[in-house]
Amino acid sequence: MVQIQSGQVYDISNVLGGTSLDLSGGDNRSIIGYGFHGGPNQKWFVERLNSGWTFRSLGSGSYIGIQGPPQDGTPLVATQEPTEWDIWPDEQDNSKYRVFLPNTPLNWDLADHGNSAPGTLVTLWGKWEGKNQTWDFKSK
Repeated sequence: MVQIQSGQVYDISNVLGGTSLDLSGGDNRSIIGYGFHGGPNQKWFVERLNSGWTFRSLGSGSYIGIQGPPQDGTPLVATQEPTEWDIWPDEQDNSKYRVFLPNTPLNWDLADHGNSAPGTLVTLWGKWEGKNQTWDFKSK
């Protein structure tokens, strides 16, 4: 199992879709799945703060947050203020992770059941067994 370390840079990819967690170059706001290219908008500085974890883009310096109330389908977006997240190993494959909004059943979800098309949104969605909600962290 990969142990996530605070203060490290990671490439994060969706287990089902195979796409990288990407800060959209189109609007510099949307968090999407996109084919791996290794650019700074696909590299995330992961840091433990207080009681949760933050994800900061090396490309823009912005953090992963949400747009709107926390519910199924709420998109992840770049924000100036950090949002704290919980990171837990997946129960079925503890080498992969789920990222939750604290105190909710909502976790990161590559939309459209893990659609690998470039630009597919990453949203919050209630936890279920889908691999489109699990993520692979590779340190850089």
